[in-house]
Order: sequence, then structure tokens, then C-alpha cells
Amino acid sequence: MNRRHFLMSSAAVPVAAPLLAAPDTRARLGLVRSTHAKLRQPAPLDDGLTYEQVRDMVHSAIRYGAPQAGSLEKKIKPGSWVVIKPNIVFLRPARGYAPGDITDFRVTRAVLEYVATHSQAARITIAEGGTYRNHKDKAEDNVVTQDGRRVNAYDFDWGPDEFPGFNGSVGSMLKEMSRLHPGKRFDFVDLSYDAVRGPDGKFQRIVVPKASNGIGAFGGRADYFVTNTITKCDFLISVPVMKVHLQCGITASLKNYVGTAPRQAYATPGLFHNANLHSEHSAGERIDPFIVDLAAFHPPDFCVVDGIRGLQAQEHSAHRADQTVRSNLVFATEDPVAADAMAARLLGFNPYDIEHLHMAARRGMGTLELSRIDHRGDEPDRSTRKWEKPRQWYGRCNREWTLSAGSAPPRAHSAPYDTLDLPAATGVAPSNGTSYRAAVNVQSQGHHNGYLWLGLRGRLTARVNGETVATTESQTRYRTGQFQFPVALRPGMNRVEFDVQPLAGQAKLSVLLTNSRNDGDSIDGIRWVKA
Repeated sequence: MNRRHFLMSSAAVPVAAPLLAAPDTRARLGLVRSTHAKLRQPAPLDDGLTYEQVRDMVHSAIRYGAPQAGSLEKKIKPGSWVVIKPNIVFLRPARGYAPGDITDFRVTRAVLEYVATHSQAARITIAEGGTYRNHKDKAEDNVVTQDGRRVNAYDFDWGPDEFPGFNGSVGSMLKEMSRLHPGKRFDFVDLSYDAVRGPDGKFQRIVVPKASNGIGAFGGRADYFVTNTITKCDFLISVPVMKVHLQCGITASLKNYVGTAPRQAYATPGLFHNANLHSEHSAGERIDPFIVDLAAFHPPDFCVVDGIRGLQAQEHSAHRADQTVRSNLVFATEDPVAADAMAARLLGFNPYDIEHLHMAARRGMGTLELSRIDHRGDEPDRSTRKWEKPRQWYGRCNREWTLSAGSAPPRAHSAPYDTLDLPAATGVAPSNGTSYRAAVNVQSQGHHNGYLWLGLRGRLTARVNGETVATTESQTRYRTGQFQFPVALRPGMNRVEFDVQPLAGQAKLSVLLTNSRNDGDSIDGIRWVKA
């Protein structure tokens, strides 16, 4: 994929979709591979790298991806409390752990070193909450021991081999920084135990703050347990590992916020993961809504994404030797949506398929359009590859509709989720002879052959540009993509129409146009437009 195709594959079609960022917004993103010519010691993309090489990559990416203030250090105000949030979900040798599952500690250390050396921050904190209990927790499940003693992320010793050049623990790293920078305070916060509490000492729920454009919560429940550290710090740097996720497609800067939810408040007895976060706040059968809701309490002020090693197929160990993928790259930006759009493309996804990126863009957190990113450093197209996706993966279905039922006039409707409940959306109850009509336009940059994926409850006829492409019915278990039909799109505007008659009192529909590989990814270069 060359640079033009890389950018155009996710460029907005001007007449086809509203811009998901302010007109004058252009994110700057610095991307550095280990082969970058200006590094002190360039190395092949399959090299294990030393700490000095990783530090050079990270610091170069930070400088290339400088925020609007001019540099990261200028954006951090003197005396600030800076929080660095890596992903340390597991400790070795947990069954779910595999190399590439957590942020490379050399990347975390390099970010810490940069902030400590170049900024006037007064306090610098490493903060994370993982699937392991700390020393003060009286529960005996999900406990990690090392050399006969109970440990957590702060004092777990990683040894010299997992991350060459990093030898020790988070605690030893912070102590070293304290010696080198005696005028600054360095500490660690276990976010699992940092929940905001009310005057009565009980965990306190807080409603998602509204963005300046009025957008509030997306999740199934709008009030969350959150942590003191995330809500009260002055400056937050998200330092995730870039990898594939089983449910939401990718994990990067925004998905990193799931580790900010206090497990002490969301865990169920005998387990130490955010089970109740998933059950209470998921919506539309997706976890994406609560990812963005958690980020809304303090969106990232800067992002440094670890692309040295990651996991394909899913976010934790699938117990396969080929699951860990090495890319030897790092990128940085102050725009978390741009960061994750870039991560999606580098992982081989269509950024427009990632639900939480749409939600974050709607909140004004950044731009989803790769064509609106000012790339510095290495060209991103040289790092693009196809990572293995989850077996049940499918992209974001159409949400923009023109609907009618019976004799009612057509009207525009924006569906909040993938599935369109036609009786609810039209306000017309299903009865004998009821027919629902749903239409949408598809703007295409060229000729495309692909597949029409349908989730259906009812009896359906589908047409593309007036030609019938599908007739089918279903009153069995509903699921997205249960029916798949080949289709052809022409350049420009294509009209897609559906007639649905209810069966057993139900009429549901979901629609996705996948590429010629029929792998669940949307066709690159198309945009849905209300008919």
C-alpha cells in the first residue's frame, strides 16, 4: 500500500459524511520505526532492540508529534501532576499473559525519562490497575507471588530478558528517577484501589461529563465508578500497547482507559476484573460506549503508542507461538482519536469500522480522518500489515437511514447501534400487511465488488441501484452478518433500499458492506449517506 492509497483509504468523501473534527483541526503525529535514518543506532524491524534504541525512538516520536503548544514539555505547565498510564493488565506468568500483551517497559521508562528531564512537572505518577490484587487486599484469589512473596505491578521484577535493557520493577525505576531528579516526586498508584468515595466512605458514582457540544454518556449506564488519580491529575499521558482486541477490534490509547476503572468497585466475588463494568455499561452489544465514557472524565493530554510488539487475533494470550507480532515502531500525538485511527490502520483495520473512534470524534476528542493527520518521521504506509483479526469480527454497520412505514412519509433516522429496530424507529407497530422501507446512499470512490452483510428478523427484499440483490427471510436467532450477498458498487452515489415485512411481530435489520475478501472489514473508500 503506497502513501496515496494509505491516506485515501480512510479519507473523507467530501459529500458523503460530516467532518468528524473542527474544520481547522489537523493532528500532528510522529511515527518512528527502528530503521529510522536519524536514529543514533538504527536497527532492523525484527531486532530485539536495546533500551537506548527504544528511548531514541520514543523521544524522536514525541518530538515529531509535538502538540500545538510546540513541544510536550511546553504543554505541561510548571508544577503539574503528570500521570503516565501504561497497560500492565497481567503479570507473568498469568495464563492470559503473552509477550506483546502489555506496554513495553522500555517505552514506559522512556516516556517517564522524557517528562522528568524536559518538563517542569512537580509530581510524576505511573498509574495502572490490573488483574492482580495488591498487598493490602485481604482476598486470596488473583494473587501473584514472586520468590515466595506477594507482589503487584509496583514490585514485580521482570528480570533482564523480557524487555532487554530494562531490568527490575516499576518501583526500582521510580526510585532511580527520584535519585536522578531530586526536585520531583515520583510514585505509583494502583488504580484498582483508587475509586472516588463519598462522604460516607462508599464508592461514589459520577455521571459522565458533557462535552462542549452537548454529547454525554454513550454507555448503558451514565454514572461510573472512577478514580481520584485520573480525575484529579493535571496532565495525563496514555502509553498503550497497540494490539488486536477480541470485542472492539483494536486496543490503543482509548481502550487503555478500561484499566482506569477501579476493579475494587467493579469486580465480582472471587474474580478481579471489571465484570460489572461490562455488564452495566455496555450498549448495543458493544463495549465501545464505556471506553469513551471512561476517557471523557479526563481525555489523554498526550499519547505515546507502543508498536514494538503486540498481539494478533485477540488482546490476551491465545497460547499460540505466532500470536506475538513484532513491528518495532512507536508513534506519538496529542490527538487520541488520530492515534487510534493510525493504530487501526497499522493493524490492518479500516478506522471507520471502530465504533469507539466514532464516539470519541463525536465528543470532539480528535479527528478520525487519516487524511487530516500531519505525519512526521516515517511514512505510515511502510509499516502497514495484515494482523489476524478475531474470528467473529465485523465492522461498524450503517447507522444513517431514511425510513417509512405504511402511508407515513419518509424521514431521516440515526440509529444508535448496529441493529435497526424498525417498529421502534418508525413508531409503527407491526401488523398484518405492514411493510417497512429503509434506504441509504453509499458514496463510493470507485468501482467496488463486495458483500452485503445482513442481520435480519423478518422477510426482506434488498436492492442496489434499483436491482434486486437479495430476497430472504428469518425468524431464527438474529445476528449481524447472518446473510451475505455479493454486490457491486459504481463510482459516485449508490442507492441501497430494503423492504421488510415483520415475522412473529418483529422487524430488525443491520447492514454492512464488506470488502471483496469478505472478512468483516468495510469496503475502503465508501461512506454511508442518508438517502
